[in-house]
Amino acid sequence: MPVKSFKFVSPGVFINEIDNSFRPRRPEAIGPVIVGRSVRGLAMQPVKVESFSDFLTMYGDTVPGAAGGDVYRDGNYQSPMYGTYAAKAFLNASVAPVTYMRLLGVENTNKETGGEAGWKLTDGAAFTGQDGDSRTNGGAYGLWTFPNTTLVQATATVNFTDLPTAAQVITIEAADGTSKTYTATAGATNVSNGHFDIRTNVATLLTSLKENIDAGTGFGLNGKIIANIRGGANLDLTQSIAGNRGNTTITENLANATKTDFAGGTSDIGSGSLSAVWYLDQSSSIQLSGNLPSTANYTDAAGAPIIDRAAQGVGIVVESDSAGNFTAFISGSKASSGVNEKFVFNFDDTDQRFIRKVFNTNPQLVSSGDFYDSTIERNYWLGGTFEQELRDGGTNSLIGSSTSIVASTMRGVILPIEKGGVGPGNMQVSTEEAQTGWFIGQDLGAAGSYLPEQASKLFKLKGRGHGEWLHKNVKISIEKIRYSNTQTSDFGSFSVVLRTLTDTDSSPVVLERFDSLSLDPRSPDYISRRIGDKYFEWNESERRLREYGEYPNQSKFVYVSDINEGNIQNANSLIPFGYYGPPNFASVPSWSGSAGDTDSSIPTSYISTGNTFATSSRGAAVSDNFLSGAAQALTASLEWPTVRLRHSASDGGLSDQTDAYFGMQTTRDVTSTRGDVSVRDYHRLWLQSGWGGTGAGLVAQSYVFTMDDVIASSAAASFESGSRTGGYSYTAQDGKTYQDLIDLGYDKFTAPFWGGFDGFDITKPDPLFNAGMASTATDKTSYIFNTYKRAIDTVADPEFVDMNLLVVPGLTKDGLTTHMVNVCEARADALALIDLPNVYLPSHEAYYPDIKDRQASAPSDAANKLRQRQIDSSYGATFYPWVQTVDENTGQALWVPPTAVMMGVLASSERSSQIWFAPAGFNRGGLSDGAAGIPVTSVSRRLTSKERDVLYEARINPIASFPSTGIVVFGQKTLQEKPSALDRINVRRLVIFLKKQISILSTQVLFEQNVQATWNRFKGLIEPFLANVKTQFGITDYRLILDESTTTPDLIDQNVVYAKIMIKPARAIEYIAIDFIVASTGASFDD
Repeated sequence: MPVKSFKFVSPGVFINEIDNSFRPRRPEAIGPVIVGRSVRGLAMQPVKVESFSDFLTMYGDTVPGAAGGDVYRDGNYQSPMYGTYAAKAFLNASVAPVTYMRLLGVENTNKETGGEAGWKLTDGAAFTGQDGDSRTNGGAYGLWTFPNTTLVQATATVNFTDLPTAAQVITIEAADGTSKTYTATAGATNVSNGHFDIRTNVATLLTSLKENIDAGTGFGLNGKIIANIRGGANLDLTQSIAGNRGNTTITENLANATKTDFAGGTSDIGSGSLSAVWYLDQSSSIQLSGNLPSTANYTDAAGAPIIDRAAQGVGIVVESDSAGNFTAFISGSKASSGVNEKFVFNFDDTDQRFIRKVFNTNPQLVSSGDFYDSTIERNYWLGGTFEQELRDGGTNSLIGSSTSIVASTMRGVILPIEKGGVGPGNMQVSTEEAQTGWFIGQDLGAAGSYLPEQASKLFKLKGRGHGEWLHKNVKISIEKIRYSNTQTSDFGSFSVVLRTLTDTDSSPVVLERFDSLSLDPRSPDYISRRIGDKYFEWNESERRLREYGEYPNQSKFVYVSDINEGNIQNANSLIPFGYYGPPNFASVPSWSGSAGDTDSSIPTSYISTGNTFATSSRGAAVSDNFLSGAAQALTASLEWPTVRLRHSASDGGLSDQTDAYFGMQTTRDVTSTRGDVSVRDYHRLWLQSGWGGTGAGLVAQSYVFTMDDVIASSAAASFESGSRTGGYSYTAQDGKTYQDLIDLGYDKFTAPFWGGFDGFDITKPDPLFNAGMASTATDKTSYIFNTYKRAIDTVADPEFVDMNLLVVPGLTKDGLTTHMVNVCEARADALALIDLPNVYLPSHEAYYPDIKDRQASAPSDAANKLRQRQIDSSYGATFYPWVQTVDENTGQALWVPPTAVMMGVLASSERSSQIWFAPAGFNRGGLSDGAAGIPVTSVSRRLTSKERDVLYEARINPIASFPSTGIVVFGQKTLQEKPSALDRINVRRLVIFLKKQISILSTQVLFEQNVQATWNRFKGLIEPFLANVKTQFGITDYRLILDESTTTPDLIDQNVVYAKIMIKPARAIEYIAIDFIVASTGASFDD
């Protein structure tokens, strides 16, 4: 501090402390890049992880595979995720961080046929529906369920004031189309000729006409119309079959009589919501079986059926039994025999017939002969089911109901879900990020003119790379909403809280929170600044990630993807007060099957219609109808499910109602304190093109939630959509504003994430399996190839990612593993460890009934194939064979590729000695002794001495198993063909280390003057470092030259300093040669 910086006013001693003892910060440790799948975490971008506990937080635990369970709903854990074991093995040594690259499916922007990511059902035989669309039996089929509302029978009346004239007639038509004509006669009557008696009085006439109508023979209607005499002058007629088809006309020319035609018959079964979705492959089909909707009388007086109620098919409405059990048949669902399979199921998850316990929920079982025994394969799987909807009464009410219809009689109909061949059965698309809808501000206008769909949009949040995991496991709450109480700013504040999806408001589980956020861009608490708004986007032409945004991401899960600064600046007092619900398919309001496709709502919906359903079995009775039942078309509204919104602040037994979060409610029912796992199915991405919300058959938001629709008092509060516009919400009352609602304590709500997708083929146990890539696969013809290649190319730039190792455990595709070596060689600062093909074939690659067939490649085959690849690089290394480990969480044994355990060997070797010591042998390569960082119990093939020789000559490092000393890494060659010091791993890693560290040290003289003093300073940095490496047995000697002979005047003029560093690497002992000499008794050892 110069003396002029002191301020002298009065005499005294002035002291300033100056600390010049700072030691320069040591360079951060550099570790490997590991590429692989994981349970969760940021995908397709490198993330540095310092410890295994941090890895658990970001990516989840190790996954051994063969998890079973509900694969569609809970996720695919059927194959091991080898990258998680490699990360655990390395991080357990605590020597350096791991940079992990989680994989999700991505297709090339210039993809060719076959290069699509995601999955698609295989179409079966084609046919044409009534609407002209070409359809197939395969595809997505939905079950819509309806509460058991009453169908009404049509009634009519004929009133006689006196007797009619002979030969006059009356014609009556039943609901099924049967028509009978009755003739007045003054003679004897007979039901066989349809005459009724007018000889005496009206009472006799009525009795005679009723006998005719009731008769089961001749001109009788045989119970299809029920006749009753009323008041001595009236004949009341009731159609036996309920529905509007019974609203027929009575034709008559009777004197002294008046009639009212049949009326009042209704076929409206009300509003039904989608309750389940099946995905059918190839020529498989599903049929719902049961009785047609019940009415008063389906049998005649003798008990014979008027209509056979039994029905089975698609597009036919049938009833469940009184316990809510439906019956369905799936054709060809047993691949071994092709027989139809019968299922009796319900929606009660406590019952053995629960739909998810009865049907197959593993999409992988449709892959014929590839991964499972054919006896357990199926041509279908059950997708999403929406139990919360049924527990809420099945009415698609946003706020639900306390009356469950799960265990009661319901009606149901199965219909195809698609429009013009587009629908949930084709999900060939790259990974998509889950997001929120727009968070919207409070209404600042007149309540009566409020339109929630036109509310001020404020901001949106989007996942940072989690795919579908985010919407299946996380929800977002806005809480601690505060309006401004200062004169200096109109901006209020709020908190953003990420919570576990199925927690409850009484016991929230917080994953992450950001308090006191502001929408003021000048504030340090500005939402984008506090949460972050940066994101990566892949640039295909440059083959690298490009970063966009202004503020670094502070959230592990989300970033601010959109913010409407215009709305915010126009009204600074706006605070988040609601949100737009997720997009959805458009509902079909009050559609009648008899209307055919003339109703415009059906062709534009994603519900397929038509009369040519190949699976219908009702014949002529339903051949011209879409929704059919009781030999007639029915009327119904078809809705798509939405998660319940909290109705009452007291739901769930909250002692303090202000603890209630309005908005999305993820409990089992309105009063429950348990989370509902079915909520995971509500917010999936169902369209290949994404949820645009603008196309025909789509709605941009399925609902709008706003706190302005809360009805509140000091004692209670509830939500009712539209109540502000109706003038009876709390904020709509005279003298009340949003501020008063906040002051009451109702200052929080919850919203969903929606639309995430992993981009994987869910019909495969390992969606990135090697056998999924053809021998000629490229990044344009295979999404698997493209996913791996993009991940490898992401870390190709040494200025973007620091690494000294690159490993993709389990990847054996020649073109990709060679690419790994080439990338490392181009960087010249990392070693690629690659796995060889066909050394061991795990079950997720192919199904082998005999386990011995999994040991595919003999050592000689592996050696020959590697030679044929002609890889000659010291920047690659490989090992043989696979090893067995034990998952430490489950105790499950599994086989892992050698690269996974070599991560642990390299890390533990560095911890126990130095990076330049050979990661092999009994001291540092003893896998049985814990060198791998994870347990190693066996090898997939025990190598003989000759087999080890064959492998080592081909530059494949053997992993040997010895009876007394256990399993050990028994080689450390690189893939370099010509002999040199760099044909060994320890020397290659030494040189990588030296180059990296010297490069870092050299930056301290960058842009300094190119003079002798700087040269001396440079040597003063480098020589002590080399000397230290020498004392630790990395090198045996070295020399650094930096003088006029290296940095000539010409180079100085070019702003270059040029130095030479020569080293003699220390070599590892790989061969021990000992002569044992047996001497005679009198021999001298000196000789």
